[in-house]
Amino acid sequence: MNNLAYASRDKESVAPKVEDLLRKELAAPAPIMYTVQEEGSAEISAGTILKDMSTTFFGGKDTPLMTIIFQIAQPRAAGLEVHMSRQGVGCVAGPLVYSAVLNKPCGSGVSLGDDGKFSGDSAMVAKLNGRKDVLKKCSAFAVTKGGLAGSEMKIPRTFKVLPHEQGSQIVAVTLPASKSMGFSATLNSKEFLALIPDVEGAL
Repeated sequence: MNNLAYASRDKESVAPKVEDLLRKELAAPAPIMYTVQEEGSAEISAGTILKDMSTTFFGGKDTPLMTIIFQIAQPRAAGLEVHMSRQGVGCVAGPLVYSAVLNKPCGSGVSLGDDGKFSGDSAMVAKLNGRKDVLKKCSAFAVTKGGLAGSEMKIPRTFKVLPHEQGSQIVAVTLPASKSMGFSATLNSKEFLALIPDVEGAL
C-alpha cells in the first residue's frame, strides 16, 4: 500500500516510498533522481517561483515538513516537487509543483486564471486561449481543491508559462488523488507529461 500518507516523518523512510510510486507511475526503467529540502532550508530549487505561496498552499492549518524534488528524465525532462506536511506522528503529500522547459518563446509569460483562460503576453494569450482543448486540459490539471482522502485542501489555481533562457517554462501546481478506496494514490505525473506537447504545440 502506498497512498502518500506515511506513519513516519523521516526523510530516509518517506522519500524512497514517494520515488517508488512515481517510478511505477511512469514505468521508469531506473530509479528517479531526487533531493530532499527540509523545511527551513535555505536551498533554492526550480519551484521557488512559488515559494511565497507555501502558506497559501497549506492554508495555515497544515505544517510543511519537507519537499522532495525529482528530476524526471524520461519520457521527457521535467521537474516535480512533492510538498509533504506533518500529519499526526507522520506526514502526507500536499501540493505537487511540476515544471518543464519548452523550446518555444512565450514573450513576457502567461498565467491561467480562475475563469479558465490565460492572461498576460497578448500574442501568447491569443494562441493558448484559441485552443479550447488545451485550456480544458490545463484547467483540469491545475485544480483549486482536492487532495488525498481525509487530507483535502484548497490551493490557488497555478498554471504559468514563463520566460526561460532556453525558451519558456511551464510551472503548474496540482494535488495528489486517492485511488482504490484510499489504499493507493496518484501523483498525476502522466497527465502533466501529456500536457507538455499540447501547450508547446499551441505556442
